[in-house]
Amino acid sequence: MNALLCGALGLTALGTSAPASAQPNPTGTVLHCYVSPNDQPMPPGNLGRCTSFYPSPQGYVAEFEIRNLPAGSYSFVWTSDLGVVLPCSTAYCSQRYRGDMAVFDFVTVTYTNLATGEAKSVSRGVRIGGPL
Repeated sequence: MNALLCGALGLTALGTSAPASAQPNPTGTVLHCYVSPNDQPMPPGNLGRCTSFYPSPQGYVAEFEIRNLPAGSYSFVWTSDLGVVLPCSTAYCSQRYRGDMAVFDFVTVTYTNLATGEAKSVSRGVRIGGPL
């Protein structure tokens, strides 16, 4: 499987209407996401395009990656707003969604620094086939 890593709703979260190519890379830990198949190319930057309006009866895959983590060793727990604990234990995770239906999900990863015990979370909204 190709590792498709990007997403787009983060541009809205930045509070700007500038095109993706004009966006600066965010600093700090971010959750990168890309939904495939997609009618739009993978944008530059650390947030990616976490939405798709491309018709796909076969379904969709959202690929997630935590970026810009400080140096260290971490444990990861991934959850979905749809009530799913995702079977992922690294900084990468993918989630499959059914085709031919509108989907809105909110994926959260809690990462814990194994040296300090400090836990933090980052989240992304996933939007497929519905209004933004």
